[in-house]
Amino acid sequence: MTSATVDPRQAQGAQIPLQSFTIPDFPPETGGLQSLTLTSDIKLEEYSDLLKDPVTVTKLIPPSIASLTLELFSLGYPPNFLSSLADRLPNIKSLVLYSQLFAGTTAETQQDAESFFEKSQNIRAIHFLDVFARPHFFERISTIFKEREKPVIFLEINYTFRHEDEDFLTRVPATELPMLIHPRLVSLALNVAEPETTDDPEDPSNLTSEGEEKKSKPEGIMAFNKSLATHVVDALTKEGSAPRTLRALNITMYTISQAQLRQIVEKHKMLMVLNVTVEVEPTEESKAQLLEILEGLEEVEQIEIVGNPSLKFYEEVCLPQLNIHNEYYGTTTHDG
Repeated sequence: MTSATVDPRQAQGAQIPLQSFTIPDFPPETGGLQSLTLTSDIKLEEYSDLLKDPVTVTKLIPPSIASLTLELFSLGYPPNFLSSLADRLPNIKSLVLYSQLFAGTTAETQQDAESFFEKSQNIRAIHFLDVFARPHFFERISTIFKEREKPVIFLEINYTFRHEDEDFLTRVPATELPMLIHPRLVSLALNVAEPETTDDPEDPSNLTSEGEEKKSKPEGIMAFNKSLATHVVDALTKEGSAPRTLRALNITMYTISQAQLRQIVEKHKMLMVLNVTVEVEPTEESKAQLLEILEGLEEVEQIEIVGNPSLKFYEEVCLPQLNIHNEYYGTTTHDG
């Protein structure tokens, strides 16, 4: 669980690769562990069979663990695994879920995932990183979050954009995610990030067939069309859901208008960090209005504006150069 060069009594964290859903024993000297990472090392051909029968976590896990990371469980977990894991980890305050189908593929596994959050009443920070789920899962846990005595105050939801997947955004629950916004949030991120690129010849994305020319990789991301922005803007500004002490906000996943940006700024003047995707026009007046809106932030330290060209902007800049006639759906996002 820990490196051989580290005294287990001094270790603060442990990473355990799992080839099944059986958690090994923890030595007595690891009683002071602060963080635990469980990483799936399950063979793909065995994964589905391991999900058929319920699994209960019965091992004693150090109660000192305050941070839990679950990563690479691509097909989810067997029934009862998550809820029983929550029973063994009553004191976790930080949760990171990375690259997985967290709620599984059945109603039973989704209920188990919801039970995990119902039992994990001490979590204050949650990071969903490339986490996908069945429809209505995020809607269901939003109710759980709002009823908690101890609120989740740091919430990050991040997806890595996949250029090769034309339907990628359809798998991201655009209308459900804003339901997680509540009055006691301090930091919120709803973000789509570019995939990491390397020059490593061993990287599969850099491999080419013999005689094939190396093609340049697609760049940039896509954000949701502005028609979907109403959900997140309403959640951020209306009574009953608007955070009262929001300090950091990243909603680059959604394209908003300048008018909607003004609504957000007027509601959250004490923001210290702001990252947004804004529809832009090719005029000096539009730029001046944008700067005037941002002047309303009284304590801001960092701003990132991702410009999404309006239809008019796109037609003036792109279509004459390409000499084509095409429809523009307003979803391509460019840095600007």
